[in-house]
Amino acid sequence: MSSNLIKPSILSHSPKSFISVLKSHGITKFHLHFNRKTRRVIASHPILQPIGDYFFQEGIDFDKHEGIFGQIGPKSGVLQGAFAHRTCRGAAAGGARNWSYNSIEDWFRDGIRLSRAMTHKNALAELWWGGGKGVIARNSGVGLEEGDTPLQRRLVFEEYGLFISSLKGCYVTAEDVGTKDEDMSAIFSKTRFTTCIPPGFGGSGNPSSPTARGVVRALEAAFSHIGRKSLEGATIAVQGVGHVGSNFIQFLLEKRVKRIIACDVDPQKLQVAEKRFKEFYDGKIEFRLTKQNDHSLLFEDVDAVSPCGIGNILTPQTIKNIKTNIVCGAANNQLGDPAKDDKLLAERGIIYVPDFLANRMGIVNCADEQYGYIDDDPFIEKHLGDSWENSIYNCTKLILDKAKATKRTPQEIAVELAEQKSFVEHPIRGHRGIQIIESLIKKSN
Repeated sequence: MSSNLIKPSILSHSPKSFISVLKSHGITKFHLHFNRKTRRVIASHPILQPIGDYFFQEGIDFDKHEGIFGQIGPKSGVLQGAFAHRTCRGAAAGGARNWSYNSIEDWFRDGIRLSRAMTHKNALAELWWGGGKGVIARNSGVGLEEGDTPLQRRLVFEEYGLFISSLKGCYVTAEDVGTKDEDMSAIFSKTRFTTCIPPGFGGSGNPSSPTARGVVRALEAAFSHIGRKSLEGATIAVQGVGHVGSNFIQFLLEKRVKRIIACDVDPQKLQVAEKRFKEFYDGKIEFRLTKQNDHSLLFEDVDAVSPCGIGNILTPQTIKNIKTNIVCGAANNQLGDPAKDDKLLAERGIIYVPDFLANRMGIVNCADEQYGYIDDDPFIEKHLGDSWENSIYNCTKLILDKAKATKRTPQEIAVELAEQKSFVEHPIRGHRGIQIIESLIKKSN
């Protein structure tokens, strides 16, 4: 990144003020894409060009993303986006995140970073999907904030479904942070390009449980790497007790861990978790209510820390205070700067299991709903077992062993392997996603 790079003022807008700017220019839908011929980012409207130029020149998160699409909800006024990073293996696939953003830079950066991580996750899991992410700004319109009605909320996700349909299949959405089964039902009512469809409609439902199972397997591999035979007797700190975090706690208890320290910023989630575990495991779990941006749980002197909430929590400011030897959790984008912070962890002797390796089971569980369901499905269970060479357990051990032998970081090894696999084109359709994106861009001009 050039030291002379100036951040455009438009990125400092809140989602609501950004929407006002768009509306003042008559813009309700927009896009940015990496032009393969000119080798630069092209925006749909001149006012948005500085955004594309900035992320491209900054070079931290943007990585020749094939397409970034956004719209203002026609009735809700909610800012909705779909980010497609790389589609060689198949359509860009990843969940739709419903989140509050302080600035439009945060909104763009979240989508850019998360979609790239999905490319790595899907490729490393050897799924025939590319990397994508949906990003919805909860604090930008009507329907997603406290006090809004269920009908207003449903409208937002129906709008999002129609928006996804308008992208002609280059992006396939799914459930993610801030979305739930009813939201996926609303999306599904307006598009076929979604997974995590409720079971009542023939889908796989909420992917939290398989995601948590996969993180346990990655954690077991990390313990094995340091010579421990199991998780039994361990003390684990869990940051975040939502759907994935609570299931993760359940599976840890089944593995006979000694103690769990768990926290969340949401008092309702904590109440639900306390009620779930009180009857059987009272005394084994300590629950804490924390404030936003309070990462003190990471500093506990425990056997492992498992971030299962928000990302961007492993930074120079937090890493210097971490006491554990292992960080392995379900949260996406845990590293503040993926190119630097993994090295800071390694310098302190902390083993970091790349998040896109540990949390793959969410997308694995819903990736191929169209093929139907089998009890103890071998396609899914092979990711959780020991026999397949690319299972979470074996892949984690391979990456940790290779990192130790080559004196590189697990993040570097995992990204290198995922990058190689991500450029393998779909055996039947080839690089179809980019063709769809380019046809959308051409049609809009």
